[in-house]
Amino acid sequence: MTTRKHDALGRLIYLTAQTMRNHVERVLKPYHLTSEQAVLLKNMDISTGRPQSELCDLVGKNPANITRILDRLEKKELIIRRDNPDDRRSSLVFQTQNGQRLSAEVASLFTTISARIEEDIRPADVAVFKKVLGRINTNLQRLSEYRGDENE
Repeated sequence: MTTRKHDALGRLIYLTAQTMRNHVERVLKPYHLTSEQAVLLKNMDISTGRPQSELCDLVGKNPANITRILDRLEKKELIIRRDNPDDRRSSLVFQTQNGQRLSAEVASLFTTISARIEEDIRPADVAVFKKVLGRINTNLQRLSEYRGDENE
């Protein structure tokens, strides 16, 4: 079986993402959080509520997944949902004080993880890598929107 260059790149991206996710899940285990829960928690605050639909867009999850994750965070008393005064069909999501405290701790962990990931890599190389990953993501989004014959 032969491997094309773009197949190898996709596999490397997949394996790196999987390794990163596994590491983050291990680090978050003592906090009883998953990476999905931590990302949502750090994208809200105690005073400014966010609509659930905005959280979906922010973290790239569908409404059913966001609802499930928020249910678990609410059960842990880390977030609270309140009626949206501007749209009675939706609710706003706020951190609780416990959520804010935990979010700050987790943000510190993420900062440390990011620094360790970038160890021994020149800042210029990190910038190029981010730019290339952004282009790959854009290309993938364009591909997913394309509905024609994949062999064309």
